[in-house]
Order: sequence, then C-alpha cells, then structure tokens
Amino acid sequence: MGGLPVDPIDAVDEKKNHDSSSSSDNELDALPAVKGLKDDAARQLDVSLALPGMTGVHEEDELDPAESRAVKRKLDWRIMPLLCLIYTVQFLDKNNIGASAILGFLQDAHLTGEQLNNLGTFFYVGMLASQLPHAYAFQKLPVAKYLAVMMFFWAVLVGVHAAGRSYHSLIAIRLLLGFTEGCITPGLMLVTSMYYTRAEMGERVGLVFQCNGIASILSGFIAFGAYHTPNHTPLSLPQNHGKVAQWQWFMIIISLLTLATSILFALFFPDSPTKAKFLSGEERVIAIKRIKTNQSGVETKSWKWPTSLCSTPFFANFVGGIGIQYTLIIKDFGFKVWQTTLLNIPGGALMVITVTVSMWIFHKYPNARGWISAGSYVPSIIAAMVLVIHPNSRVGLLIAFYCIQLGCTPAVVLSLSWITTTTSGHTKKLVLNAMWLIGYSVGQMVSPQWWKDKYKPKNRVPWIIILSSYCFQVVIILFLRWFLQRRNRIRDEAAKNATTEEEKDLYGEYGWLEVPGADGSVNKIRVEKRFLDLTDFENKNFRYVL
Repeated sequence: MGGLPVDPIDAVDEKKNHDSSSSSDNELDALPAVKGLKDDAARQLDVSLALPGMTGVHEEDELDPAESRAVKRKLDWRIMPLLCLIYTVQFLDKNNIGASAILGFLQDAHLTGEQLNNLGTFFYVGMLASQLPHAYAFQKLPVAKYLAVMMFFWAVLVGVHAAGRSYHSLIAIRLLLGFTEGCITPGLMLVTSMYYTRAEMGERVGLVFQCNGIASILSGFIAFGAYHTPNHTPLSLPQNHGKVAQWQWFMIIISLLTLATSILFALFFPDSPTKAKFLSGEERVIAIKRIKTNQSGVETKSWKWPTSLCSTPFFANFVGGIGIQYTLIIKDFGFKVWQTTLLNIPGGALMVITVTVSMWIFHKYPNARGWISAGSYVPSIIAAMVLVIHPNSRVGLLIAFYCIQLGCTPAVVLSLSWITTTTSGHTKKLVLNAMWLIGYSVGQMVSPQWWKDKYKPKNRVPWIIILSSYCFQVVIILFLRWFLQRRNRIRDEAAKNATTEEEKDLYGEYGWLEVPGADGSVNKIRVEKRFLDLTDFENKNFRYVL
C-alpha cells in the first residue's frame, strides 16, 4: 500500500501463496461489502468495518455530544478499573524481590548483592525476549484473553518465588516472569488506543500509571505486615521446619492478588469495542466513531512483515535499577528495617500526586506532550545532583530519593501515549510499542549492574549515570517534538497546494475499498483511511500530536 487512492484488496491478492480459506470465523464476514473477499484480504481491513454503518462517507455524520459522553462514561467504568488493577499487581510483581530484600530473602536464598542485581537483570532479559512474540500474539489472538492467560502464569511464577532455594532456580523464575509480564505495557497501549481519543489516551494512561504509586504504598504496608509475622529471624529454608518466612508471606500475598486479578480480567474485559457486551450495537458504533480523530482503526488480524521491519525507532529509559535496590538504598541512608518497609509509602504517594498534576496540565494543554515530558525531568535532575553530592542529612537524601523517581514517571507515561498517538497502522503500532519496551528492557537489564557493593553507601557512580541519562532524555524529547512538528507543517502545506483529484485524495480523509462483484465487476466503496490499516507514512491525512 503506497500512495492513495489505494487498492488494499489487489495488494493482498498478489500474495498467491496464501491460503485464503485458513479461517472461516472472520468478524468481517458479517459485512456484506466484503463477503466476496478472500479471507486473507478481509483480514487486511479493520474489524470495526463489520459493524453496520461503518462504510461509506460520513462527512455529515456528527456524533451527539451527550451520546458520546455516555459511551465514554460506560467505557471508563468498565475498562479503567480493570486496567488500573492489572497495572497495580504488575508493579507489585515486578519489584517483589526489591521489597523482599530486607525481609530475609537474601539470607534464605543465599544471595550476594551482586546476585540480587543479576536477578533484576534477568527479569528484563525475559521481558526483552518477549516483545515481538507478544506483539505477534496481540495481532492474532483476542487481546483481553491473552492478557488474562499471561497474568495467570505470572501469578503462579510469583508464588514459585517463595520456594526458590538457589540462585540458579531464581534466575529461571525471573526469566519466565519477565517474559510473561512483558505483555502488559504494549497491551495497555493497544487497548487504550481502541477505546479512547488521543487526548483521552494520555489522561487514561496517566491514571493507570498512578497505580505504580498505589502499588508502592500497598507494597510498603504488605512488607510492614510481613515483618511482624512470627518468623522474625531469617532462617535458611531447610531449617524452617514448615514455617513461612517473612519474605515468603510477601510473595504468597502478591501471588494471590495477581491470581484474583487475572480471573476478573478474563471474565469482564472485552477484546475490542466490537465485542464489548456491555455496549449496545449502536453504542459500539459510537465508541468507534469517537476515535475518528486518531486516524487509526480498532484492530486488524493481518500481520504485515514489511511494516514491522521499518518500525524500529524507540526510546531507551534508564531508571538505574532502583526497583531492585530501593529498600537497600533507603536502609543505607541510616534507617532501620521496620522504618524502611514504611518509607516507600510516601514515595508512592508523591508519585500519584506528580502524575495527577502532570495529567491535569496535559488536560489543559493536550498538544504539549513534548514540553511537559521535558519539564517533568527537572526535579529528577536536581534530585540526582543532590544524591551525587551526598549531603550528610538522611532526611535530605530520602527526599532527593523520592524526587529522582518523580520526574521520569510522567515522562514515561506521556512517551508511551505519544508513541501510540503518533503511529497509525495496527501492525506498526504493535511493533513500535514492542520496540519501546525493548529499549526500556535493555536499559533495565544494564542498570542493576551499576549498583555494586564497592560504590556503597554513597552510590555516586549510579547516581551520575542516572543524571546523565535524564539529561539525554530531555534532548531526545525536544528533538522528537521538533521533528514531528516539521512533518506536520510539510503535510499541511502539501494539502493546501493540492490541485488535482489524485493529490486531493492523497491528502484527504477517504480512500477507496475495491470489492469484486458476483459478475466479475469491481465495486468501489468510499472508506475512511483509518480503516484500511495504513501506517502514518502511508496515510497523508494523518497529523502527529505534539
């Protein structure tokens, strides 16, 4: 599919070696206009075309604001609580060994500080390896069901941590846990793009990421409770005589919470708006028409390898392995174990407040993602400088430690939503989300290795690396904003100067869907380009948010 007007069907029909009868339950079979298409051709189109009234030209088809708000309210009440819940337990699961490090986990599993860092690295090795398989699975399988199954597996793996008796067995567990949890962030971005407009996506992703702070608060309370269980003295597992160690209680509780979440997700989360049983038929159409401004459809079931091979840019987000080390860092400031279990709670609360403020600013200025992201790094950069200097005040160090995590969180939230909203084409969106997670995983794989015993207790080397990383991120964000703004300007100018019908079609909102008739003739149907699974490069009507 190059320029437009295009013939997506002819492009697919050229693939003679494909088996056109490989599936008989394609949702698009419900659409009369595509009943004559081969199955692999129909899969190139968006599934929302199967709903009544989604083909043709709808230039005068304005949504009633009250109906649109009512559908959005329904989506919020059904979709958002489950997304928030899954992100809360995911953050708890990901950082479980960090919370357990001061509860006897290191002693019972016979781990050194370097080996603990390696367990953090291996988690992200698993996550790195999972990204393209997950992206392909999201294209081929029901999204919600796939997420629920992966969640079930990682709940089991968190529970298996409690039986970990050796460094090598824990490496295997961490690899598998990273692989299963690698689906959550790309899944979140895919789901929000199906249900919400560009501006709404940023706000909803921010709301979901607030749950990282809520998870930190819950983790503190759970760890504090585990610390007060009868087994106060860490013992090696063979000597426990059936007793449950403090860190094991922590793992078991987190595992059960995740298991319950996976069941709720499987039962109540729809795979796409076209399958949302809590919406009526008319409301499903409204839900899809609401996201018209995204210039992207809902979902296609055809994986396009050429698209995936050219979708390689990504952000690398280095956060310094803090998720593994955070309890040990706070303890090294001079606090006792029971104090350390609770001192992560204010950090979680501050994270919630910071993301809330950032999302409020974003709500007021929805086309200022770049400026907000770059500005949010300022407190983190200042905090990193304080930690490099390392004043003698443990309270000052604790405040700086809280602040160093605050700035990067809003930036990560906005960059994730930015990737989704500046990308069109279902395959490209999946792969670009995966590439972002690959960059993130690489950063997280490397960063735990900075926290070596020889740098303790001041840890100046890790803090300097984090400071440099944050400064580099600001440069990348500002460059990206300039680049996208320049591309929008070029397209606006080209659309303004279009004179021929072909040029107007190229930069217009609609393309042509060509369907073979029963008598061998070809029928042309006017369809919005967003339903043709075009990338943002192919769809010249697409404009990038800033």
